[in-house]
Amino acid sequence: MRKLFTLFSLLVIASFVLVACGGTAAPATTANTDSGTSSSTDSGSSSSAEYHSADPTTFVEATIGDIDTLDPALAYDTASATVIFNVYETLVFYDGESTDKFVPQLAESWELSDDGTVYTFHIRPGVTFHEGGELTASDVAYSYQRGILQGSYSSPQWMLAEPFFGVGNDDISIIVDGGASADDRAAMQAADPAALVAACEQIKAAIVADDAAGTVTMTLAQPWGPFLPTIANAWGSIMDQEWVVANGGWDGSCDTWQNFYAMTAAEDPFTGIANGTGAFKLERWTPGEEIVLARNENYWREPAKLERVVIQGIDEWGTRFAMLQAGDADVAVVNRQDAPQVDPLAGEWCTWNLDTESYECEAVGDGPLRVRVGRPGLTQDVILFTFDIATAGNPYVGSGALDGNGVPADFFADVNIRKGFAYAFDYQTLIDEVFLGEAVQPVSLPLPGMPGYDANAPHYTFDLAAAEAAFKAADLDHDGIPAGDDPEGDVWTTGFRVQMLYNLGNTSRQNVAEIMAANLAVVNPNFRVEVLGLPWPSYLTAQRASQIPVMTGGWLEDIHDPHNWYQPYTTGTYGNRQRLPEALVEQFREYLNAGVAETDPAARHQIYLDFNQAYYENVPGVPIVNATGHGFSQRWVQGQVLNAIFPGNYYYTIYKD
Repeated sequence: MRKLFTLFSLLVIASFVLVACGGTAAPATTANTDSGTSSSTDSGSSSSAEYHSADPTTFVEATIGDIDTLDPALAYDTASATVIFNVYETLVFYDGESTDKFVPQLAESWELSDDGTVYTFHIRPGVTFHEGGELTASDVAYSYQRGILQGSYSSPQWMLAEPFFGVGNDDISIIVDGGASADDRAAMQAADPAALVAACEQIKAAIVADDAAGTVTMTLAQPWGPFLPTIANAWGSIMDQEWVVANGGWDGSCDTWQNFYAMTAAEDPFTGIANGTGAFKLERWTPGEEIVLARNENYWREPAKLERVVIQGIDEWGTRFAMLQAGDADVAVVNRQDAPQVDPLAGEWCTWNLDTESYECEAVGDGPLRVRVGRPGLTQDVILFTFDIATAGNPYVGSGALDGNGVPADFFADVNIRKGFAYAFDYQTLIDEVFLGEAVQPVSLPLPGMPGYDANAPHYTFDLAAAEAAFKAADLDHDGIPAGDDPEGDVWTTGFRVQMLYNLGNTSRQNVAEIMAANLAVVNPNFRVEVLGLPWPSYLTAQRASQIPVMTGGWLEDIHDPHNWYQPYTTGTYGNRQRLPEALVEQFREYLNAGVAETDPAARHQIYLDFNQAYYENVPGVPIVNATGHGFSQRWVQGQVLNAIFPGNYYYTIYKD
């Protein structure tokens, strides 16, 4: 996912367990008309008949932080997506725990043309939105058109733009003016009016509704293997067009769409309201406190077993722990270093079996909790450097100059500075002391088993001597003299002061920053890194504004394919926020476009190996950790669908004893 910034990427979350899975799904030529997911939920759990919730009607989740937005077109973080995929629905949905099999949801069935470019979806009749509107084929077409036209590189819409516009055309701005207006609404509004209308008409011609037939036809620019997994996630959610327009959204005209391009959560009228077709509807959202979902009694399937879901944002660990102990929380975020405090409360221990790809559970005592351990993750964290820091009004760069009390805007544009940070990080300490050995250091962006993965790929290791050499080789004053030899002073003699941020409640990310700060001080006492926590929405805002000089970014994959790992970190979400220089972006784009278009497995593998090497040499980021699961729930919780691709809990199947 995706998700875009993975709020929980360094956390072990009881509500979603990460998994290593098979390859990208191939498009199906037809689908059956069954609805719902398979029964692969909570497999292997022992009986919990003696464990009963005081209130089986309400599910309480104690998490950290808050959501960013409830607009499916813009939400690109797991916190937001968890709410969205329970309130809204997509045309197709994942089949139980599978990451490459799909079942109908708002589409009853679908067909794919022989050439692999035209999908025809038959829209389910008799479905109503929470506020009473009836689902139509036009709502489906509008939702996709709106998302692609409104999205930007800060949104997940790049994944939908490429199938319709072709490889590398991952934002509507590329169609309008070659990307000159990317992420800039004012520039988009000032673009050639004819080009704006033409771009809109192009996507409307590719996504066509027939309300009389109840179908939506989608014509792709080329065959796109991962199209179904792409539309099965939260950004493929279907909205009620009439409701969107009535609440200040795009009116569907090709003359006006540019006014809604690249919206921020603060500007978006749909950040705090929702009207989906899902099993739960938004009852209220109190920012910074809680989100409450209520059961949709008019759901097109059998209503959910739970009557209400309460998601509480609690950054303080002691409070979350007390809620678990008292049974006041059904699931809770538990940072890895806090797991030993919770393990003694587990009376049921479930261990992931790599051979059967399932949990094997056994009762180990009378404790009230269930723990699941050992499942490999589809997520990893990367330390990222901003090449052109937005210093105006930026509180995170000190003086904003190379004077020992700050950093200049181009501080991380010097590759030797980036290498110095990469060598100064103690990866094994993070794994041993923060993740308690339940993690590995990634050697590249793609996960094991993917094209381009090589266990022996070059990667950075903890080496303070190499870090010192890299810093001495830097030339931040641009006088052509390495810092270690510069008689007039450079970064090695002046030092620097910079803030490394993390999202509050994410103590694992806090530990990452603290490890970096401590080691850089050993390299040079004049190197000062200050650790600062921000609430999750503020953290995202600072990232999007390119204000954070150095940060830990997390990624939960959207689809199981290396393209979904390289694009965000190079030409997409993170690459844009890091302000990577255009020459480097174009170098990465060549690999990216060649890799996603290549059909020969061996050739594709080699392209990504070369991509790995380029990423390693240029160091826009450093992969630091890939953790296995270690999550908790009350033993009375049943019916969880443990799908690794889900952003969080899918509440429809959950019930409580």
